[in-house]
Parts: sequence; C-alpha cells; structure tokens
Amino acid sequence: MANNVTFTKQLGAASANNIALSQSPGTAALTLNGSTVAGGVATIDAATANNSALGRRVILTSGGNDTGINWIVTGTNGSGNIIIDTFAGASGGAAQSNLDLVTVTSIVPSAAVASTVTAGTNGAGSSPWLTWNFAVNPPMNLGVAVEIVSGAVNYTVQYSYDDPNNLGANVVFPLPFNVATMTAQSTTLDSTISTPFVATRTLINSGTGIIRARFIQVGIG
Repeated sequence: MANNVTFTKQLGAASANNIALSQSPGTAALTLNGSTVAGGVATIDAATANNSALGRRVILTSGGNDTGINWIVTGTNGSGNIIIDTFAGASGGAAQSNLDLVTVTSIVPSAAVASTVTAGTNGAGSSPWLTWNFAVNPPMNLGVAVEIVSGAVNYTVQYSYDDPNNLGANVVFPLPFNVATMTAQSTTLDSTISTPFVATRTLINSGTGIIRARFIQVGIG
C-alpha cells in the first residue's frame, strides 16, 4: 500500500512594495501600507482553487546599508499559525525571509534603518514540508511528479534530513537539498528519491503559473 499526496500551488506576481511603501522608519516598526494591506494586515496570497499550499517569501529592499541589522517579520503560515522570522538586512538590495508567509502583521528592525526601505514579495515560495516514513520495509522509495498545469513557472523539488516538526538543538530551519533531476525546471517531469530522508517540499523559484505536485511513497503497509 502506498502513501499518496497531491497538491497545487500558484504565486501571484512579485511586488517589492505590496506590503510596505518606501519609508524611513529609523528604529520603529514599518507602517504596513502596501496594496495587499487591509486593517493593518498584509495578505500576500489569498487562498484560491489553484493554491492549496499557501505561502511565499517576503523581501525587505534597503536603500542604504542594512547588513548590520536584522528584520523581525511576524505573520501567519499556510496553516494559520503565527510565525516569526528573523533575517539579516541587505545593502542597496533585497533581503529574503527564510520562511513562507501568507500574512504579515509586523516588520520591526533590530536597530536603526540606514535609509529607506520597502517590503514586498519576490517570485519565490515553497509548499509546506511534507514528512515521510523513512523506516519502512522494503527500503524507502518516493516517486515525485510535478506538472505544469498552466502558465510559466520555474520550480525545484527539495528534501531534508531534518524533521520540520521536531528540529534538534541549534537547528533553526530544516536544511534543504535539491533533487538533482528536478532543480530549476520549467516543464512537467517525474523522478524518484531512494535515499532515506525525512521531508520534502516544492519550491517555486519564479513565475505565476500553476504547478501540481504528486508524491507517492511505497512500502507503507
């Protein structure tokens, strides 16, 4: 008997300021006033029929050198749980969040912002991590297929040896590795992963097309 998981994912167009327009906040929290904001909350990608695995990366684009500060972004993920992501600022460019967010409720710098900053999204976003049973008999074998349903999209299938629901000491995020045959792809493909691992996810690198990912693990009895 096999364990079968199927989901679809689609990201909206990237926008560098759809969460917060250009401002000079100093040490204060950013004012969330971009096009996705209503009632003080930015909803980055609303649920649609083509998006059963929500979430995407947030970017903070600095007009000056903000490499000496951290951005603290609070919001929710695809399950509606509150998440907080902390990541370093950039110099004259964009810094990207580690986590995928569906909503953003607060963005706070750890120290004074050097100049101006905007908050928005780029073209990247991941599905939630899917966990698998690696202690199976016969040995683990996972089939994966990613279908381009419509439009243009570039994607990568990733796996990790870390359990996203039970991270060990000093492990902040699961460490992802790319499936070699399914890295930066833009056509419908399938592959297999036979090395024991704990979790997989599908990363959209760019594009607003729709993908449908299918995972089937054998050996589940």
